[in-house]
Amino acid sequence: MSVPERKTYLYFINLDERGEFYADVRDESNNTIFEIKGFDIFEDGWMRNKNDLMGLRNHLVGLGVMKDDDYLTREA
Repeated sequence: MSVPERKTYLYFINLDERGEFYADVRDESNNTIFEIKGFDIFEDGWMRNKNDLMGLRNHLVGLGVMKDDDYLTREA
């Protein structure tokens, strides 16, 4: 029986200035799998702030975009 491979996803903040915010989450092939445009994700309580990776990860798991044992990290 094989163990499912854990995937690693990267969180990129692309724009954060003058009241504008844009970020995305990318898979291991650098494909964007989720985009954040504006501040709704914070106002709706899914993320406490732009650095809340746990909140974002939980949201993506809830949406079925990520699996519970996958990793989410900030781009280097």
